[in-house]
Amino acid sequence: MTQITYPSEVVPGPPRLALDMPEGWVQVWAPDTLIAIRDAAEGADHFLANVVVRFYQRLAPFGPDEIHAELSEYVAQRRKGQVGVLKHQEVDGREFVGADLAFVDGEAGTVGQVHWFTAQRTNDVLDVIQVTGSYAGARRDPDYGTIDRIVDSLRINP
Repeated sequence: MTQITYPSEVVPGPPRLALDMPEGWVQVWAPDTLIAIRDAAEGADHFLANVVVRFYQRLAPFGPDEIHAELSEYVAQRRKGQVGVLKHQEVDGREFVGADLAFVDGEAGTVGQVHWFTAQRTNDVLDVIQVTGSYAGARRDPDYGTIDRIVDSLRINP
């Protein structure tokens, strides 16, 4: 009998990841994430900025059209959801596609998010890394730049 292991050449699993966490932030556990960090401000009266990194596998195709469709579906399920135009950036030599979006949450008020996706083919599937930064809509100016610096620090298979 042959023994099968995980990870394997057929199913390699998530890659190693590294990112820079700002001072005043903490790492937390969040379901279905590889990394989750958030602002650790004590006694804050607003939604705390956070960044999560997820990994999943998809069959092709998975490109800008599919990303925009998925984000549009995501905001359509939220109150006053809006998704912006797609944008592109390179981080550590990898092409990322993303978009900004916003919606109204019953407890947090307006929440802004930036979603970034990068994919790499492994065998017959695409390994997808999704980075999502969230912030209180009223705190876009101070929090968006911090989230952007975190995303720019991401290293896949460092």
